[in-house]
Amino acid sequence: MCWIFAYVWTEDCRKNLVEWLRMLEYRWYDSAGLICVWEEKEIFLEKAVGRVSALASKVDEKIEKEKNEQSWLFTSWIAHTRWATHGGVTESNTHPHYSGSQRFYIVHNGIIENYKELKKSLETKYTYYSETDTEVVAKLIEDMYDGNLKSTIEKVSEKLTWAYSLAVIDVQHPEHIIAIKLWSPLIVWKGENGVYLSSDINALSQLTESFTILEDNEMVVIESKKYHIYMAWERVQREAEEVGEVSSMSELWDFSSFTEKEIFEIPSILENVFSGRINFEEKIIHNETLEVLAEEEIEKICIIASGSSSFAWWVGGYFFRKYAGVPCETIISSEFLADIFLPEKKTLYVFLSQSGETADVRESMKIVKAKGCKTFGIVNVVGSTIARMSDAWLFSHAGIEVGVASTKNVIAQVGVLLLMALSFGSKRNLQISEIRDIITELASLPDKIQEVCLKAPHIRKLSEKYAHYKHFFVLWRNMMYPVALEASLKIKELSYVHSEAYSAWELKHGPLALVSPEFPTIVFNPSGKHYHKTISNIEEVRAREGKILGFISKNDTHKEVYTDCIELPDTSELLSVFTSLTASYLFALYLAEKLWRDVDKPRNLAKSVTVE
Repeated sequence: MCWIFAYVWTEDCRKNLVEWLRMLEYRWYDSAGLICVWEEKEIFLEKAVGRVSALASKVDEKIEKEKNEQSWLFTSWIAHTRWATHGGVTESNTHPHYSGSQRFYIVHNGIIENYKELKKSLETKYTYYSETDTEVVAKLIEDMYDGNLKSTIEKVSEKLTWAYSLAVIDVQHPEHIIAIKLWSPLIVWKGENGVYLSSDINALSQLTESFTILEDNEMVVIESKKYHIYMAWERVQREAEEVGEVSSMSELWDFSSFTEKEIFEIPSILENVFSGRINFEEKIIHNETLEVLAEEEIEKICIIASGSSSFAWWVGGYFFRKYAGVPCETIISSEFLADIFLPEKKTLYVFLSQSGETADVRESMKIVKAKGCKTFGIVNVVGSTIARMSDAWLFSHAGIEVGVASTKNVIAQVGVLLLMALSFGSKRNLQISEIRDIITELASLPDKIQEVCLKAPHIRKLSEKYAHYKHFFVLWRNMMYPVALEASLKIKELSYVHSEAYSAWELKHGPLALVSPEFPTIVFNPSGKHYHKTISNIEEVRAREGKILGFISKNDTHKEVYTDCIELPDTSELLSVFTSLTASYLFALYLAEKLWRDVDKPRNLAKSVTVE
């Protein structure tokens, strides 16, 4: 999985190219590379392992050396940030990759599943310098070149299996860049001085006011200040789309990381989620999409997601059963793909994805749509594949999330799912008085989250106290179940510390054997119907000298059973999901910082999983 960027400009592009590439780094960051081509066929090629800053240093050094030489005018370029899938993190595996004669250079996002077969078919003609599937495509372009790069790439694409977005430049004709896509995202737009091509809308939205999204099997040919889109040899006419809301990701202000900043943005994100969807004065939900949906004949909800979004849908499942009285099944998207799909026409299939490009979620939706079932998307990126494929959708309005470990978007998804459940419930058996009470509570939720954020110094202090432990239990009951799973995941993602999430009900069915003074237990036990039963489980841990960190309500009357406490604002069991998640994010963040982890870019991870 990688991210690509290309540009045909009228001026020397090297001054800005690294900064543009840096805007994509929040998604991938194993290595980066670029090639610029001058109109006289001179090339400027650099690659570097690690962050874009490593590439920037090499580019700056090379430009500095050229100051007293001829002034080159590099007007076309393709660039890439990588998250390794084929081959290790080495400079030889870093994009751009080139053909045997080094005439054609290529950058690629995706996975070519049949690359080994293609590589074998070409091994008598070419030698290979990398372990990547992308280099094979570069060699294949040269092998099939018919004198016309456009027709060549069309023929090459027919031989490739699975997902890709490709951008290719011919150093003999640098005024052209040609790109094609299948399943992996790709957008194009025209700027003041030329044409841009990228895999990411959010990271580059500050450069343009409109863009065009390529559909599967479409090709874009960029030349000078114009571009044309083709499908099956035919020219495609399509109106550009306006860029929606844009969030700045460049300013950290006084925060230690983008992840910390994004956690502190949660109160304003929830205001975005509710804005235009809840009338707090009249205490009603008023959203046209939800109102239409609530009138349809839907007997069951099936929510499909992966990663942190899967924990959001788990909470959503409780909401639909409790407030809408609708059966709700929740499925991990990769397991959905592996299982047998039995379509149900009166089921609404809801798909969650932060990027709107998550591969297994996207492929699950294709299966559901092929069977004629209703689909609904909850995504953060306007114009993303899942948003465009859905029969109906709502956006989470979380803005750009730079931190790889999702935080504010998860809570935004939980908020959207709650609104959906309440809207469904209003057309069924949920009492108006109960809806009004919940809406009254929701009006205060941003302030409650802000109260949690103000406890950051205390949470940091506790995180530092627990930072020397190598293992954690995370326990819960009922609606806190997905909260504990998500909290455990964040500890693993950010700090690389082993963490196990278990139901408190199951503690004595085996996991209790692991409890010891060196294996602390984190317990989510805010006020609610299962509070006293969880206290009994805590006593079992104490009896075995286990240390206990409790995420509890401010009014908790059994604080003496905990070794340490993080007190949450007094609120209902429903809203404690939001406050508990926020507090758990801060704990995981500060735990990781104490261990000197790169919290914005955890090792081995990528922001958007665009390939299976």
